[in-house]
Amino acid sequence: MPIVVPRLVVEIFQHTNFRGRMGYVVEPVPFTGGIGFQDNISSLRVYKGPSFSSNPNYKVILHQHRDYRGKRLALGPGFYPNLHDTAYNFADRISSINFGSSLDVPGPEWGTIPLIVDCYEHVEFRGRKITILRDIINLRDPQGGSWFEDRISSIRIFKGPDFPRDGAEVVFYEHPEFEGIGIPIRLEPSEYKKELPNLHLLPVNFGDTISAIKIEGWASSGEFTELVFEDEFIGNRMRPEWRWEDPQGGGAWAERQGYLEMRTEPGQDLWHGNGGGGDMSAPRLLMRVPGDFAIETRIRVTPQLREHGGLLIWKNANRFLRLEKTSGPHAFRGDVRFERHVGRVFNLRGRAAGLRNARELFLRLERRGNQFSSFASADGIQWRSCGQTNVGMGEAVDVGLHALCPGNIPPTLTRFDYFRVFKRKSEVAEYRPFIAEQIDQVSDEERERQVADRRERAARDLF
Repeated sequence: MPIVVPRLVVEIFQHTNFRGRMGYVVEPVPFTGGIGFQDNISSLRVYKGPSFSSNPNYKVILHQHRDYRGKRLALGPGFYPNLHDTAYNFADRISSINFGSSLDVPGPEWGTIPLIVDCYEHVEFRGRKITILRDIINLRDPQGGSWFEDRISSIRIFKGPDFPRDGAEVVFYEHPEFEGIGIPIRLEPSEYKKELPNLHLLPVNFGDTISAIKIEGWASSGEFTELVFEDEFIGNRMRPEWRWEDPQGGGAWAERQGYLEMRTEPGQDLWHGNGGGGDMSAPRLLMRVPGDFAIETRIRVTPQLREHGGLLIWKNANRFLRLEKTSGPHAFRGDVRFERHVGRVFNLRGRAAGLRNARELFLRLERRGNQFSSFASADGIQWRSCGQTNVGMGEAVDVGLHALCPGNIPPTLTRFDYFRVFKRKSEVAEYRPFIAEQIDQVSDEERERQVADRRERAARDLF
């Protein structure tokens, strides 16, 4: 079976507004019943895939009947929240999906695809199939029905078009949200594909028990390579680009030589609660950044695991994203989590397993339009995906650092070694005013500030 290098990636949903059961389509499907979606696709997202540029007129073609017959609807890259709309009137009647050329249309980019995982309902690659390109937190239908939860009996894993040079692996979990027993299946750079025709024959019987799937070993994108802002927190004065927000005045932060220290007290959180009872008083350090970008920080992790905080993308109190290291005393036990908070509704987008005991932790968030991708690493070289989400936030957002102390856990203390903002090389000139300092071009005012900071530190150290 050849490797699929998608020109388009189609994300299909059972209900309108991208709700219900979800699946991916990257190649023709002669009968949607084979992927569990016969006559029940009501919304979809179409992304430009890694090889889209080879045919910029490419579209997905939805057919009324199986084997590409009957009425058809051709859609280019874009988001289609309601196929019941009279403009399409094609919902719940799609029985086959094909691809072909048509008029050129703009649309969203998908991003990297390190692995392509085909999961089958029965052994020997028979029965219904789902294709996995991203982490799946829960294979259960959000509306209560069982989609592919506890139904996978055989698996094929292929190298994706963006396969990491050091290899990658897929971890299959017993329970939703990456809990329970996990079975890692690794694909090395020398391997073309890996097949498991019968999961029931594994040393640990894993047939019909998989509820979540995670693709590990990602490398963060090499797309954002130009550093346009860096703060290593040297000195006692806050840089002018920053804005300190502490709604309740209960937090405290101190800028040290070489790191930023943020302290929070019990109860301080950034969470509206489930129907009430939340708290939005956690302190944060923010700056405005327009367009696409990558932001990155490094957290020093102590043996006591008192750290609870990380990166924040903030549009307003009803629309923000958190990528953070949780504290050891908390129920999340030191996990790295990527959370979406939109319309006062919390949604876990992913976790980075295996980093609870890392002595230092690198966090990274990347934005491409409305698509946000998160990564974590123990060394800043090998990155693991923490999930991805699509959220409309407009042209400019606030980005920065935050610290939490949710519930009644002991006070937290989080230290950040630096904060960096990256842009694409082609966009650096456009954002030159955003760069605070150029190497070897320190202004007189900045030089005076550095001298004053050194004097303050020297005086402080005497006492």
